[in-house]
Amino acid sequence: MQCHVVRVLFTISLCGLIVAAQPKRTFTLEDDRFVRDGKATQLISGSVHYHRIPVPYWRDRLLRVRSMGLNTIELYIPWNYHERFPGEYTWDGMADVFSFIELIQELDMLVLLRVGPYICAEWDFGGLPWWLGSSQVVGGGKMHLRSSDPDYLEPVNRWFDVLLPKVAPYLYQRGGPVAMVQLENEYGFIGKADDKHYMRHLVKLARKALGDEIVLFTTDPPPNVEKGSLPDDEIFSVVDFGPGWYNLSDAFGAQRKYNAPGKSPPLCAEFYPGWLVHWGEKMANTSAQVLTNSFSEILAYANGTASVNFYMAHGGTNFGWTAGAGIALYGEQGRGESYQAHITSYDYDCMVSEAGQYGQPGIGGPNKYQMIQDAVKAHTGVDPPDSPPPPTIKAYGQVDLKQSVPLLEALPQLWPGDGIISRRPLPMEEYGQGGGLTLYRTHIRAAALQNGAELDITHPVHDYARVLVEGKVVASLDRNKGAKVSLLLLGIDTADKSKEMLTLDILVEAIGRDNSGSKFDFKGLVSEDVYLNGDLLQDWRVFPLELKDTALIPFPVQVQPHPNTQPTPTFYRGTFTADAGLKSKDGILPDTFMAMPSWAKGVAFINGFNLGWYWPKAGPQMTMYIPGPMLRDGENELILLEVEETGEKPTVTLGDTPNFYGPEPKEQQIDQQGGVLRTSMRRGHAEMNSQAWQFFEDDTDPYGQQHMMQQ
Repeated sequence: MQCHVVRVLFTISLCGLIVAAQPKRTFTLEDDRFVRDGKATQLISGSVHYHRIPVPYWRDRLLRVRSMGLNTIELYIPWNYHERFPGEYTWDGMADVFSFIELIQELDMLVLLRVGPYICAEWDFGGLPWWLGSSQVVGGGKMHLRSSDPDYLEPVNRWFDVLLPKVAPYLYQRGGPVAMVQLENEYGFIGKADDKHYMRHLVKLARKALGDEIVLFTTDPPPNVEKGSLPDDEIFSVVDFGPGWYNLSDAFGAQRKYNAPGKSPPLCAEFYPGWLVHWGEKMANTSAQVLTNSFSEILAYANGTASVNFYMAHGGTNFGWTAGAGIALYGEQGRGESYQAHITSYDYDCMVSEAGQYGQPGIGGPNKYQMIQDAVKAHTGVDPPDSPPPPTIKAYGQVDLKQSVPLLEALPQLWPGDGIISRRPLPMEEYGQGGGLTLYRTHIRAAALQNGAELDITHPVHDYARVLVEGKVVASLDRNKGAKVSLLLLGIDTADKSKEMLTLDILVEAIGRDNSGSKFDFKGLVSEDVYLNGDLLQDWRVFPLELKDTALIPFPVQVQPHPNTQPTPTFYRGTFTADAGLKSKDGILPDTFMAMPSWAKGVAFINGFNLGWYWPKAGPQMTMYIPGPMLRDGENELILLEVEETGEKPTVTLGDTPNFYGPEPKEQQIDQQGGVLRTSMRRGHAEMNSQAWQFFEDDTDPYGQQHMMQQ
C-alpha cells in the first residue's frame, strides 16, 4: 500500500515536471516582425468564410487554399448569423465557427479572427443584427450605430460576453490557432480622430475576456488609420489595399506611424485579388499579372518581413437572405443615393472559385491560383502541399417546373390567418422579420380607380415591389426610381357595382441591407404614409414571408398548364433525379450550376434550402451554384419563386459551367469591356494612385493586357 502511494505521488510529480517543461506558446510583435515561439514568421494568409460554405466542403476549401502555399486563414464572425433574435444564439451547422477553427488548426494553419461587432464583408447589414432596427429593442432604429451610444453598446456588450469567452480557448497562447483578433472593421470610414471612446471600449471588453497577451488589431485603408484605430500600444494598426493601389512604403508607413516603435510588422490585412459585384454590373475580372506582381512585391518588402492576407482566397456564396448591398452617393453634396445590391455569388474573382475550381472558368482570364502558387514557391523556396483534384461538377440536364401556384393563393398556408393588423404600414423589422418578402394588404374603393390611379408611398420602397389589385400586377416599385407610380388597371373592372371594395397588395422584396454599417437600412415600406390619388390608406394587414418552410407551399397534385397570361408572383416546382452511384468517397453528390436565362428575378430553393436571389434579367450572374451536399439520392425538389415573369416554358438547365457574362452574350461583353475600368470602388479607397485602376481592366481583353504590361 505504501509503495502504491509512493508510485502515485511520483507519477503526479513527473507529470507536473513534463507540463512545466513544455515551452510557452507565444505570438508577439518584435523588431517590426511577427514572432511565433521566438522565431520570426511571415503570414501568407487567405480569407475563407465558414458561413458561405456548406459544412461538408469546409475541409476541401481549406485544403485548396493551403495548397497555394498559404499558412494562415483569416475569417469574420458575423454577429447576425449567430444572434438571429435577441438573446437567442446559433452555433450549429454552418454557424459552427469553432469546429471550423479546429479544422484550420488540424491543417497546421494559423487564424486571424475578426470578431466585429461590425464586419462589412458585403454581408447583410455588415453583420449587425436586423433587430437593432426594431422598436422592441431599447433604442431600436434610433441608436447611433458603431459608437459609444449606450443603446448600441448594451447589445454589443451582451454579444461579446457570449462570444469572446468561447474564443478564449482557441488563442495561440492557450494551445489554439488564433494568433490575432481584429476588433471592428475599417472604422476609419466613419470614426473621428479625436473620439476614441468606442474603440477603447471594445479593447476593454476584449482584454477582459481574452487577456493581455493576445495581439488585438484594427484594419483600415492607409489614409484612414488615424481615424479608425488607437495609437501606440493600445492596439496594433494595420492597413488594407489592392494591387498597385499605393506605394508600399507609403501604405506601410501610414501603419508604422500609428504603432509603437518596433511593433509594426507590415501587414496588408485585405489584399484584393478580385472585387465585389452588384446586380446590373459586369463581373469583376481583374488583372492576374498586376495581382501577382504586387503580391510578390509585398512578400519581398522590408527584407521579407511584410505579411499579407488575400481578401478573398475563396469567396463562397451568399445563401438565403445574407447578401448585403451598397449605397452610392451622387448629386449635390452627395444627397442622392443609388441602391446597389450584391449578387448571390461571392466568387469575388479570386483564386479558388465559388465551386472550388482553380482559376475562373465562369469569368475568364489567366489562372490566378496557379500564378499565386508559383509566386509563393518562388519566395519561400518550399513546395506547397499537393493540390486536391478539381471538384466534380455534373450537368444533370433540363428540369421542367411543371407545378405552379400563385403566391397569393399560397398565402393562407404560408401565413395562416388574416395577417398582422397594422393601422399604418411599418418596416419589416417592426413585424419581427429579418429578411425575405413582406406583403402589405389593404382595401380600396373601386370608384377611386375609375379615372386612373396614382400610388404614392412617400418614400422609395426598400428595395423592390410589385403592386397588385385583385391579384393582378398593376405596377412595380424600385428603390432607385422614386415613391410615386401610376397603376395600370388593364383587365380590372372598376365599374363593377358588385365589388365596391378591391384588394390592394404591395409585395416588397428585401434584397439586402446596406453593409456600410453607418446607418439603418430598414426594409419593406419605410414610410407610414401611403396615398392613393391623394387619400391616405389605413387599416393594413401585413404578412411577413421569410419562406423558412417550402413544404407549406400548396402545389396542386395535378400538373397545371403554364400561366402565360398576366404575370403574377408565382411558385414553381420541378424535380430531377441524382443517381447514388455518382457519390464521392465522402458520400457527396456532384455539384451543379442552374442556368435560367428565360427567368427574370426571384428566389430559388433546393430540397428546401434557400439558395438566394436569382436575377438574370439584370446579370451578370446567370447561373446559381448548387452544392452537392444540398442534393440527395433519387428525387430532388427544385422550387422557384418568380416575382416578375418567366419565359414561354418554366424550365431550367442544370449544367457543369458557371456563367457570369449575362445578360448580354459573352462575346459582346468582352468587346464592350476592352480597356474599360471598373468603378465600384469602396468609399475612401478612391484616393489611390492612377496605376491602381489598371488592376480593374478586363483580363480577357488583349489590348487591356498590353496596356498594363507597357506600364
